[in-house]
Amino acid sequence: MASLGISPNSKFADISQHLRNELSSIGDQLDAGSFTRILPPLAKNTLLGAFRKIGADHGAIWLADNTGDHLVPVFGCGEHADNFLNGKFKLPTDQGLISMVFATGQPFCENAIHKNPGHSPLLDRQLGVRTEAMIAIPLTFANSLRGIISCVQLGLHGSKEEEKTFSGSDLGDLELASATIAHLLDLTLMEQILGWQDG
Repeated sequence: MASLGISPNSKFADISQHLRNELSSIGDQLDAGSFTRILPPLAKNTLLGAFRKIGADHGAIWLADNTGDHLVPVFGCGEHADNFLNGKFKLPTDQGLISMVFATGQPFCENAIHKNPGHSPLLDRQLGVRTEAMIAIPLTFANSLRGIISCVQLGLHGSKEEEKTFSGSDLGDLELASATIAHLLDLTLMEQILGWQDG
């Protein structure tokens, strides 16, 4: 908080590290159910607003499971959301472009993505759609990269319609939403650690 001229208080140095450790520990224990319960309404609204602004057909938050072997959709929107937010779909962390973003920690935006051999067709096949454009952003909270925020533009298999696209500006909007959501998640978890949520 340099803009306010406030420096860290040395009296809280040990407490600060303890809180960071506790935050990491709680983050390690989160699963799909507990994440959904602690996701603040403001975070949901922020994400839904970003999806609407960039014209995404579908959007989701993916959380790494406790094994680190799969990404699990824990929040989403769009016509087919109920079909993959059913607790049955998992994306292996060694397949697809969303998993690539999780492995590298780098944001990703690509159009005509169904032509990319790195794109995993698992979800497309399940939903009977074709992903035409995708944005995927790392979601880092509780001191670690723990998930991905993604959104897509969809088309139908064999459709002759003009392909949909995302822009660099759309990528920036979703990066901002991801950073905001990460801060809100950290604040929510910290409030629970300190017992402030009922204060």
